[in-house]
Amino acid sequence: MEFDFTIEGEERPRRAFRARVVGLDARVHAHDRAYPVKDVSATGLALLDETSSFRQGESLVLDLEIHHRPFLRDMPVKVVRVLGEGVVGLDFSGLDRRMEQRLDKLVLEVQKRLIDLRKARELAAKQAAETRDKQPGDQETALPSKDGNP
Repeated sequence: MEFDFTIEGEERPRRAFRARVVGLDARVHAHDRAYPVKDVSATGLALLDETSSFRQGESLVLDLEIHHRPFLRDMPVKVVRVLGEGVVGLDFSGLDRRMEQRLDKLVLEVQKRLIDLRKARELAAKQAAETRDKQPGDQETALPSKDGNP
């Protein structure tokens, strides 16, 4: 017999990997302005809004821009969360296949870079530990031969 239950107020696991992309903004058509994106995933994004101009449940259209250059245009979104710290959670709704593919590629590229960075840090830490663990007398040095020739 198998049971499945949830606890009220229990945090749900993330539906998708969230990526932070430097220079990513969301230009909301109805507001005629761009907001900095805190993080983005294949299912939605979180943006920073100091104006408190978003309402939970409203549907909007936005463009994603990287360093002020268009990346994806006319993306339908729904406001699913408005937090007191000025963070607004948006879910993508009804993206076409091309939009999904470009978004997936962006998030995957960030994931790859983070993995490469983590591996490089782990390698550097391992090398530093190995260097630190060597005793001064442990170094291999070539001793001169008894006849004096190298």
